[in-house]
Amino acid sequence: MPGAAKHESSWDSAFYRFAEGIRSLSRGAINYKILYALVGTNGRYVNHSNALVRKRTAAAFSRLIHSSRYADDLRESYHRDDEVFSYAASELVEELRHTSEQDDAAIMDALLGTLMDGVQQGLLNEQLSGRMDVSRIRLRRELGALSAWCHAAKVGGEIPLEELVAAIFHLLAFGRLDERFARTLFDATPAEGAQDDVLANEPEFDRVGDACLIRVRDDRSAPLDGIWRVRADEPFTIGRYTDCDAIEADPLVSRLHCRIYCDDGTWYVEDTHSCHGTRVLRGDSAASSTVVFDSEQSESPVFKLAFGDRIELAGRVMYWFRSLAMRGAHQ
Repeated sequence: MPGAAKHESSWDSAFYRFAEGIRSLSRGAINYKILYALVGTNGRYVNHSNALVRKRTAAAFSRLIHSSRYADDLRESYHRDDEVFSYAASELVEELRHTSEQDDAAIMDALLGTLMDGVQQGLLNEQLSGRMDVSRIRLRRELGALSAWCHAAKVGGEIPLEELVAAIFHLLAFGRLDERFARTLFDATPAEGAQDDVLANEPEFDRVGDACLIRVRDDRSAPLDGIWRVRADEPFTIGRYTDCDAIEADPLVSRLHCRIYCDDGTWYVEDTHSCHGTRVLRGDSAASSTVVFDSEQSESPVFKLAFGDRIELAGRVMYWFRSLAMRGAHQ
């Protein structure tokens, strides 16, 4: 029954999965009550001198962590003190060092395993049950970037346990990473974009009907900054949001600046209410191109693209729109 499925999904929450992972890692020493006491608004009641208060608090926490309502409580705690997740992370990491009998590297690997296999699915369960602040695309991108960042730090001789745990607490509360922290995980689009030789080896790269975008540096000259395959069966987004397909760092680019999509074999660019506009330039070369679309002057935010067009964001960032066959024709 649909109602039963919804109830089952909400019961299997992200906080519950995280608590189970911590309990296992700490060999049973840190249960959900101790964990919740670190970040919950009523955590002080866990160790209350009155046994009845402790019992009722434990029962309330048990119900709370099995629904997305825990997120409201965590957000309230964060709004009272935006350092609460950092403080809680330091305490939890110290406890894990004492109870897990593992070194920092092993603890980080275990936490990443809980994050990727447990917390992620828990958040998706909550989304199915109606939680509105969880985006599948953004979640996948941010967790992938966080995991890569942790592994890169490990290779460099650092184990960022406190940062990882604080990020998980924020993820539980808001369904996403802290925006400032997320920005440090994602470089500007050029460093994140798939390079031509890598993209060419993708098994689906030569799908009939797909296109590609090539980002040009600010001086609009070679070498190129990156190339992305644009699928005909799903929109491609550009902006500063971490769930965009091409992620920009330029402050004049809007968080969701524009999208490129295909409809019945015809390609379009759509300005998504950007602050500084989207333009399309057309011509044989960058120097000879003329503006054929300017979202700030056009009545419609949508414009029909042709292969070879240049898409300019905020007058500063340029992408070339190409068919796959044209990707080697760098002008």
